[in-house]
Amino acid sequence: MKKYYEYIISDVAMEISIDKFWRKQILELKIGEKIKFGYEDADLLPKYIKNYVLKNKLSFYAEIVEACEEEFDDGLVIFKFTSAEFSDIFAFSGNNPDIK
Repeated sequence: MKKYYEYIISDVAMEISIDKFWRKQILELKIGEKIKFGYEDADLLPKYIKNYVLKNKLSFYAEIVEACEEEFDDGLVIFKFTSAEFSDIFAFSGNNPDIK
């Protein structure tokens, strides 16, 4: 199961970060809050990752973090995406908070 998460985590981070619905949900979070999403949200998942997530019954957490080991431009909000089953599988994205 772990290999499925490792394969898709970067795509999940990218696709969820640019999806209007999910982006809004994440940007409304406070530091320390998380939202869970995955195969249970089939109708809301971006097309590019939907089939893989459904087929493998994957779930993830998204949250805003203040810092990470990756470097992003100043002023960007950093989203962290983590496998719901394996906390050592995660990816980050830098997001302009002015783009809704």
